[in-house]
Parts: sequence; structure tokens; C-alpha cells
Amino acid sequence: MFDGTANILKPPGISSFALIKKLRWLLDEKKAGHTGTLDPAAAGVLGVCFGKATKTIPFLDDSRKEYICEMKLGARTDTLDLEGEVIREDLNWNQLSQNEVETVVLSFKGKQEQVPPMYSALHYQGKRLYQLARRGIVVERESREIEIFEIQLLEIKLPIIRFKAEVSRGTYIRSLVRDIAEKLNTNGVMTFLLRTKSGPFKLENSVSYEEIEAEGKDLLQTPYEPLDLPHYTIKDEEYQRAENGNYLIKDNLVETDIELDVGDYFLLFSESGKFIAISQHLVEDDYHIYQPHKVFI
Repeated sequence: MFDGTANILKPPGISSFALIKKLRWLLDEKKAGHTGTLDPAAAGVLGVCFGKATKTIPFLDDSRKEYICEMKLGARTDTLDLEGEVIREDLNWNQLSQNEVETVVLSFKGKQEQVPPMYSALHYQGKRLYQLARRGIVVERESREIEIFEIQLLEIKLPIIRFKAEVSRGTYIRSLVRDIAEKLNTNGVMTFLLRTKSGPFKLENSVSYEEIEAEGKDLLQTPYEPLDLPHYTIKDEEYQRAENGNYLIKDNLVETDIELDVGDYFLLFSESGKFIAISQHLVEDDYHIYQPHKVFI
């Protein structure tokens, strides 16, 4: 069994599920979980956890994601990308100026309501939306609050627009493309999408399937590396307590200066540097305790 995390650069043309299946076979690991899928046509970073590292998924901060997107004005497909059938076309973009496009695109920065696309994995009455969409069924979707933290224009060469956006979890870039086009009084379709950041996973330190195939598990990260949590150390004589998941007190730790609020999680290591657990600072019966929450031994 292998316990570790892969920051995979997913190529376009393969689903996230299919890529994970290939990685499981390559690494001979049955247990795997992802930290947020990408559409088959999209490329970019995909965090995949194997073995015991799947326990870290709830603790990985994926509240911010970053994308580079290319969109084309004048057409809309049922999927909002090039995978679908064209359902609308127009030439309204011919009347647009560079300044108009720039003003509209940059106006999307901030909090707003967004309607998810029909071709998405969201549930509706026990079925995925894309399952309904493939049968020609369109249902009303509730809008939800998302946030565009940053949006930057990279190029305007009408009808093509390229931009970079840092967005909150749950934001659909295809829906953003649709909304930008509508505000410009035209239609739009996403023609290219690259995810450059998803929480702790960044494009600059991602690896391809082919690199892992050539160099093996050494390219992958330990279970705790992607976690943005403080580190503390258990004294050797208390190691077994931590290993068994028993609660600890401050005197059981090597560090004397512990800066944790009640409810905070932290990483617990042995004095030899072995990763033991994701633990939590709690108060029970007025006593401050440090409870191993997910044990990795």
C-alpha cells in the first residue's frame, strides 16, 4: 500500500475519474480520492490522495481555485463548451469595442449569484444534472453565491477573449463565460480551460502521468505536505498514547509554546519526525486536551 498525494497535471481529453483509475493501476493502490474534478476537456492541476492519505481530503483547503480561460463570442452550446451542440449563434460581438469588453469582464470581480450549468454533477431529485441534460431535460437551477477574487484580462482579439480568474469553490467557469457573454449582449462558449491552482496544488509543482510512470512514487508528496496546519511533536514516552488515538495533554508535547485556539487542527509528529496524526485542540470538562483525530500509523 502507498500513502501519498499526487499533484497531477491532467491533460485535456480524459475525465478525472479515468485518470485516477490509470494512476491506481500504475501505483498498485486500490484506495484513491480526489480533491475536485475537472471537466474532460479541461486541463490543469488535480489533487489525488492514495491509501491513508485519503483521510486528509476534508482538511485540504480548496476554497480558492485559479484558472486561465479562453472564450469565443457569437455562439453558445448546450454544455457551454466545445463538447456540446451549438444552440445559438449571433454576430453581435462585431459591434463591441475593446473598452466595452474590458469593462464588462472586470465587472465580474466580487461576490455574486451564479446559476450552475445543466451539464454539471450537481444533484436534482436523486439524479445528476448532466444525466437529465443528456436526455434533453432542462430544469430550473437555484443560483448560489460565489466570489471572483481576482479577474485579469490576458488578451482581447474578438471574438476571442482570454482571462485569468481566481474564484471560490463551487464557481463554474463555463457559467462565468455564459454570464460575461450575456452582459455583452451576445453568446459565448468556453474554448479552453487550464486550472493553475486548486487550494495547495499549483501548476508549477505538478507532475504528469508520464513522469510518474517513468520515475515512480518518489515524485509524489507525503500525506501531510499539502496540509497548511501547524506542526507539534509528541514526547517519545507518550508515543503509544498518540498511536492508539488517546487524548493528550500539553505536558505530553515537546513544545512548551503552543499557539492553538480551541477547535484548531494540527499535525502531530514523533521526535524522530514520523507523521502520526491530524489532531485537534479541544476542551472537555474544563480541561484542554489534544486529541488525535485521524491516525496515520
